Formats: sequence, C-alpha cells, structure tokens
Amino acid sequence: MTSRLFGTKAPLLRRFVASVMLLSMIGGVVISVVIATAQLNHLNTEKEQAARLQLENILDSAAYAAFNLDSAQGFSLLKGFEGDHLFQEVTILDNYDDVVASIEQPHHEDHLPGWMHALLPVHETYTLSYPLSFKIYRDSQFVDQHVGNLIGLVNFHTSEAEFYDLVWTICLSTMAEVLLIAIILTILFHNQIGRPLSKIIDSIDKNAKLARQKNARLLKIDGHENDEFGLLVHAYNNSVQQAVSYMRELESAKAELKALSEIDPLTNVSNRRALLSELNTLCNNEHPFALVSLDIDDFGGYNDANGHQEGDVLLVRFAHALKQQLPQASISRTGGDEFVCIIPSQSHQQTVEDLLTPLLNVAVKEDVASTPWISTSIGVAFFPENGHTPRQLLHATDIALYVAKEAGRRCVRFYDKDADIARSNREAVRKALQRIIETKEFTLYYQPKVSMKTGLVTGCEALLRLNHSERQQNVAHVDIVEEAERTGLIVALGREIMRRAFYDVSHILDHLPDDFRFSVNVSPQQLTSDGFIAELLSCSEDNDVPLQSLDIEITESSQMINTDSTNKVRNWLKNAGVTVSLDDFGTGFASLEYLLTYGFDQIKIDRQFTQVLPGDDDAKAIFNVVKYLADKLDMAVIAEGVETLDQETYLLNQGFEYAQGYFYAKPLTIEDFMRFVANRQAKHSSCLDS
Repeated sequence: MTSRLFGTKAPLLRRFVASVMLLSMIGGVVISVVIATAQLNHLNTEKEQAARLQLENILDSAAYAAFNLDSAQGFSLLKGFEGDHLFQEVTILDNYDDVVASIEQPHHEDHLPGWMHALLPVHETYTLSYPLSFKIYRDSQFVDQHVGNLIGLVNFHTSEAEFYDLVWTICLSTMAEVLLIAIILTILFHNQIGRPLSKIIDSIDKNAKLARQKNARLLKIDGHENDEFGLLVHAYNNSVQQAVSYMRELESAKAELKALSEIDPLTNVSNRRALLSELNTLCNNEHPFALVSLDIDDFGGYNDANGHQEGDVLLVRFAHALKQQLPQASISRTGGDEFVCIIPSQSHQQTVEDLLTPLLNVAVKEDVASTPWISTSIGVAFFPENGHTPRQLLHATDIALYVAKEAGRRCVRFYDKDADIARSNREAVRKALQRIIETKEFTLYYQPKVSMKTGLVTGCEALLRLNHSERQQNVAHVDIVEEAERTGLIVALGREIMRRAFYDVSHILDHLPDDFRFSVNVSPQQLTSDGFIAELLSCSEDNDVPLQSLDIEITESSQMINTDSTNKVRNWLKNAGVTVSLDDFGTGFASLEYLLTYGFDQIKIDRQFTQVLPGDDDAKAIFNVVKYLADKLDMAVIAEGVETLDQETYLLNQGFEYAQGYFYAKPLTIEDFMRFVANRQAKHSSCLDS
C-alpha cells in the first residue's frame, strides 16, 4: 500500500498527505503556543502573589528600620531573602529615597531561545513597591508618618525555564495526536478516493492506447456503481462512445474534404490548391517543366447566349480534350474557363507549341448547343527560365496569356519580359487614373489662343497635368488619357476636368474679354453619355459661368459617327451658344461628309503640319485646302504648334488669324495665364491705339 500511496501515479494523493501533515504540525505548534501562554501567565501570577505576601510580612519592621535609619537592622531583616530566587533585588529606602538596606541576588544567564521571547509574553522581572509608614506622637496623638519605601524586584527566570519544558511537552504530544489523525485521514482518502481514482486513470490510459488503434473499450470500476465515481465512469463512457463515433465520422469527412479540396468537382481535374502544391514540389526538385495557361475565347458570351448549364458542359468537354492531347501533363482548373497544365521535362518552345497548337481549335460534340468548335488563347512559361517559385511562374503565364489575347486570341504566346514591363506600366497608369478620379488630385494648365492680327488672347485650352505624386510614378498625362479612353473611364475623368475648368475660369472671367472662350477636350464617349447636358448646366450654374464662354474640342475618332444621339447633343450645344472645335485635324478619321454633317465651328490643324512650315510644300497644300473648306463652311481655323516667327508670318500672309503654340506661351497655371493675358493686353492695346 505504501508504494501505491506514494507511487508516481498518485501525485494528488502525495500532495494531500503532505498538506495534512504540514497543517497538523502548524496546528500543533499554534495550539501549544496558546496553551503555554496561558500557563505562563498563570505561573507568573502565582509568583507575584507569593512575592507580595513575603514583602507584606516585613512591612512594619522595614518601616522601623527606615524611621531610625538603622542599616544594620535593615540588612538583618533582608537576610531572609538571600538565596530566594523569587527576588532579584529587595531594597529599603528612607523618606528621601536614600538606601537604608539592600540585597541583590547573583544574576542568572537567560538560556531561552530568541523565538520564545518573540512569540510568548515573557517578562524577565516585575517591580513591587510598598510605602512605609511609622506611628509617631504629635500634637497629643499618634499619627502615621511616611518614612520610606520597600521595593522588591521579582525574578521570573525560574518560571520561564519550567515553561520551556512545558512547551516541548505540549508540542510533542499535540503533534503526535495530529500526525495520528493525518495518517488515519490519508488511509481513508486512499481507500475511498485515491484507489478508485487510480483505477480510473489506469483504465483511461489503456483506453487512450486502444483508441489509437480504433478499438476503445468501456471503463468499469467495481464497488462504486451507485456513488459519485459510478456517475463519473458513466459520464466518461458516454463521452468515449460519442468521441469514437465522432472520430470515425471526422475521418470519413476528412477524406472527402481532402478529395474535394484538391479536385474540381465539375471537370474532375485538379484545382488551384492542388496545382500550387504540385508546383511547390516541382520547384523544389529543380527539374525543368513548362507551365501553360489556357482559357476559352469569349466564354462569357457563350454563357450569355446558351446558359450556364451549357457552359458547364463545354468546360467538361474542354477538360477532356486537354487530357487527350496532353496525356503526360498535370491539368488543373483554376477558375471559370481558366485551365493550367504542367508539362514535365519540357523546355523548348517549338516542342511545346507543337503540342499546344491542336488545342487552339477544339471540336465540340454536336449536343453542345450549336457551336461545333471553340478556340482558345494560350500562354506559356518555363521553369526555371521564367521563374523559380509558383507565384513567379503563374505570373509569367498570366502575362503570356494576356499577350495572346492582345494579339487577337486563338494563338500561343510565350512569356516576354518586355510585355511584362509594359503590363506593369499599364497597371500603374490604371491605378493612377483611378486615384485621380477618386481624389481629384490633378491640375489644369491653360495654353493661350492668340489672334495673330491683333496679338491679343482670344481663348485658352485646358490641359490635364498630373500632380507631383503621380509624376513620381513615371506616369504621363498622355498615358492617363489613353488608358481612360481604353477602359471607358474617360467619361468620369472628362467630367472632373470639366468641373475644374469651370471652377478655375469663374475666378478670372471678369478680367477677360467678352468674346473670350475657354476650351475643354471632350471624348466622343463623354459627349454622347447620359447626363452630359445636365452636367454642363450644373457646371455653368454652380460657378456662374455662361455656356457661351465654353468651347468643346473633339478629337477625330472613328467613334464620332453620325447618330441621333450626337445630332441631339450638337443641336443643344448650338442653341446654348457652346462652340465645337475639331481637334488635331488631319491625324484621324475625319472626312468631308464628317465635317458637313456634324457642323463644327472651328478646325484645329494638327501641330505636325504647322511645324514643317514654311518649307514643306505638302503642308502648305494642306493649309490651303483647309482654308478653302473653312471659308466655304463658315468655320474658323486655328493653327496648333506655332513655334517660330516664320511660321506665324507665313500663316498671316495666307489669311489665317488664330494660332496656338510655344511661340506665344507654354501651358500655364491659371495665375500665370492671367498675368500673360494682362501683359498681352497692355502691350498690344497700346500698339493698336497708336
């Protein structure tokens, strides 16, 4: 039982036994101190009473000795206290506190331990003082007269030594009793609690080992069926049964989830998770392979036309075609109509292209709607040439696939670093465009339009310029405009530019000539967009700038076709007093019919023709034709890009009046533009007056 009681498997029992023994010892000491303290006080009280009795017996004799100042009688009287360890010292004093007689016992060294003095109310000595009086005859009668004092210093050392023995006797007896109780309680605890608990622990350990083999058995403990241990075992058995059932279900669910987590349920090929895992393994093995990204051309349109159910059938068919054409490849569907294939041990472009070419046109079964063939776009990257990690390789195939789509689809393209850089630059431009539209953090510069005859400023063109933060990203304003037109965000960007132009002009309009017009470039998409007219009215009213001060410049574009929408907008602009200019004439898609049907107010000849004047005969011919057409159609002409005096002189001699270019001023901030206008007015007005 001893080994069982203090064995390694019963730490709780060991702690219980140790705690009971420690508490028993502390309790015995405390009880002993309390009893000893009471006994000490009792002994001291007895000693004090005995000392008082002895001193009171010699009061009269001591008073006589004190009255007569008889030291011999006093010493004789105190002789009886010699050897009495009850007193440390006895003294007779006269009425002036002078010693008449005194006796002092030899000093005994205190050998009691220091903790005794700290814990117990131990007193070394106690002083007893009695006044002495003697009857004398005075004024025909006897009266008591104070003649001195009898003082006794009681010594308690003897009682402390006795008490020391008493304390140890009490402590030992108390500790023996408490220890006996602790042993009895420990045995009782072991039999009633420790042993059943040990059995339960052993059974749980055995069940835990069996559970690893999926063969757990129920726990039983005899003799405790109806007590708390029986309830504990019953609850444990229930939990074991539930846990075993749950673990079996969990193992089954894990197997299903693992399969689902790595297999695309529609096409039964690997999914993106399995693809990344396989790519990690291949990259670590460092064997060359080709990574191919494919998607079905215009799959979204196919879904819209035939429904998603037919689209799913098409995906299954395409996955089957991939397996047949690339039997050695690992095929994954990463989402939608996007598939990725790993072709092992391939690093030659021509070999891979030969394998993939049949997949550019895939035959579809006749029961898949009415489309017997589908085409695909394919991008290819190689390990390790184009990347060393799954992320790098997938990025490379995305770039190659993007190039394939840009090339017109239904083709194979390999990763190209220059294309990667170009796409990164385009992405930077796209992000900058979105920031500009969202935060409106851009600036408008204004390039003056000048009358070459008078030298005065007749208008200006608002030009987009980026703030410093965007320029730091190596993004140009030209790239911003091109990206906006490509993505359709030109409508939102043009709306913000229009608002800013109206706001800027509202601060300087009172200082400008009455016939002054500011020009804003408007995309054909913006011109025909919903709300364009309402936006113009709002800008005019909010900034108190009349629409008659606005000129809209439209760049030649194939999108600028003659439709009811454009005609409606043009008529409204004409009635509102807004002029419309054809910008960059000669570089786009304009035709004579285009000029006639739309009815522009001004034609701006592109700077590439102006800059070769006056020496280029072809440019001269173009200017002559444009001048003739403009006169016939009642349109004004503005020459863009005038940079030299010779160019201005030639244009004036040919009858042109309006020009724009660095010869007059570069694009200016609104403040610098106002100073430029004021200087030109001051300079050329004086010339005109003279």
